[in-house]
Amino acid sequence: CIEDYKLGVDGRSCQLISESCPEGGDCGETRELPMNQTLFGEIFYGYNNHSKQVAAGQVLKGTFRQNNFARGLEQQLPDGLVVATVPLESQCQEELSDPTPDPEFLTGMVNFSEVSGYPLLQHWKVQSVMYHVRLNQLTISQAFSNALHSLDGATSRGDFVALLEQFGNHYIQEAMYGFEESCSIWYPNRQVQRQLWLEYEDISKGNSPSDESEERERDPKVLTFPEYIASLFESGTKRMAAGVRMECQSRGRCPSSCPLCHVTSGPDAPTEPILLEVTKAAPIYELVTNNQTQRLLQEATMSSLWCSGSGDVIEDWCRCDSSAFGADGLPTCAPLPHPILRLSTVHEPSSTLVVLEWEHSEPPIGVQIVDYLLRQEKVTDRMDHSKVETETVLSFVDDIISGAKSPCAMPAQVPDRLSSTISLIVRCLEPDTTYMFTLWGVDNTGRRSRSSDVTVKTPCPVVDDVKAQEIADKIYNLFNGYTSGKEQQTAYNTLLDLGSPSLHRVLYHYNQHYESFGEFTWRCEDELGPRKAGLILSQLGDLSSWCNGLLQEPKISLQRSSLKYLACRYSEIKPYGLNWAELSRDLKKTCEEQTLSVLYNDYGDKDY
Repeated sequence: CIEDYKLGVDGRSCQLISESCPEGGDCGETRELPMNQTLFGEIFYGYNNHSKQVAAGQVLKGTFRQNNFARGLEQQLPDGLVVATVPLESQCQEELSDPTPDPEFLTGMVNFSEVSGYPLLQHWKVQSVMYHVRLNQLTISQAFSNALHSLDGATSRGDFVALLEQFGNHYIQEAMYGFEESCSIWYPNRQVQRQLWLEYEDISKGNSPSDESEERERDPKVLTFPEYIASLFESGTKRMAAGVRMECQSRGRCPSSCPLCHVTSGPDAPTEPILLEVTKAAPIYELVTNNQTQRLLQEATMSSLWCSGSGDVIEDWCRCDSSAFGADGLPTCAPLPHPILRLSTVHEPSSTLVVLEWEHSEPPIGVQIVDYLLRQEKVTDRMDHSKVETETVLSFVDDIISGAKSPCAMPAQVPDRLSSTISLIVRCLEPDTTYMFTLWGVDNTGRRSRSSDVTVKTPCPVVDDVKAQEIADKIYNLFNGYTSGKEQQTAYNTLLDLGSPSLHRVLYHYNQHYESFGEFTWRCEDELGPRKAGLILSQLGDLSSWCNGLLQEPKISLQRSSLKYLACRYSEIKPYGLNWAELSRDLKKTCEEQTLSVLYNDYGDKDY
């Protein structure tokens, strides 16, 4: 008879966890142990390969009959568990991502401002992979064995799907254990991020540009970026811009050998290393020896992975059960991917153009995406987005990449073997106007995915401030001294052709430099007469209060950027023969890459 013990809380004594052996008796097979309280116990449980979650049911049997220990670990390990310890110098790895526009900001209701631009998000992570773990002897657990035997003779797919929900669709073969800590840092704009990063670099090099940094007497080599951000919060420094925030979380307890940890592990944090990543897994049906049960379990696995458990996988499509059809008569068992429409992370909206993008996603089995539909609406009431003035619906395949009828919508990027991003340029927009864009994916049965939308207001009209300054000088020279009829007409024609935004800047520069000779509106009325002056000055009221306010900025610079796009001549594209992974290559036959010049305004000095 064998008695099973585990190490006591004090680390010295042993605690009996099986029944005591009767004196002089043979108790036969030892009672099977639940492994959920055991170090590396997740290895014995099922695993869902899609959700990356460990299942509730224990698939493999765990025993403690052998004297199994690993270097650096006091606890006895389950039989057959092989643990490889990672060298200390390779354990502690730090990663800091490049700051990128916050993806949450770029979709849905986008509160975009042309003054500050996109808010940014940066991720920091320190990971200590301490152990590589694998199990080299596989015996199925009693619970899994009982569940399989209960299905002897069963043919209902639902019974096998229920088993998969309890035990997962895979079992774990190899995994990594250790500690992980991550922080997310949000910035209101790129200037704030750049300023904080430059200050951190100065401190890391020991230059100490400010009093706050001098107070932190620490080894600069272990001052992480999140620690520096946290120190600014704690000191309440005035240099900490509004809108900067940081959230951190840790998994497991930071090993003493890693100097990069930022979050102090609480008393409730597990002292043992935690499961970081499953590196190798195999389908659970491979553990089944009964051929009939194995085949039915494999079919149920495929059904649950690709057909929501409500249909059979036939080659690369789902044959749905009769109960898995919608009210429109279309099959619903194969879940449709949900494309998320967002503003481009690279190109911010201009006054007449936005760049939209989404990720093309298509599972290898079940669903074939044949098209995307994009609806564009001009919203007339900013408080009530149900009030729309115009609506356009375009098919990505029929209208945009075919070159049929989309002078205002052009592809900027299409999927290829390396990227699944679809990027679309939408032109012909009005400045300072709210638009709503809605996207659907369409599969080969005609079914539409859930919609995703972006609502954004285009920036104010672009102005050339250098030209406005020159015109202000020209008007002053025309008005200065005696003004002939010809000069009056020249001034009138010049000002009338400007348009509201440029007229605002001419007025601004004129009054900045020449107000001592008479304010601009008064000089216009005096030189041109009330009627002509009224026609010119009435244009000043054409702008919103927001744009009007921006045009009072002391400095407005004009920026120019280039956008590459595909100019497609008309060609008929058969959506059912569409190969998305080769779309970039295929469109080279009918589309030509061209460059579009886009103008932006920068407001203020932006030196903060």
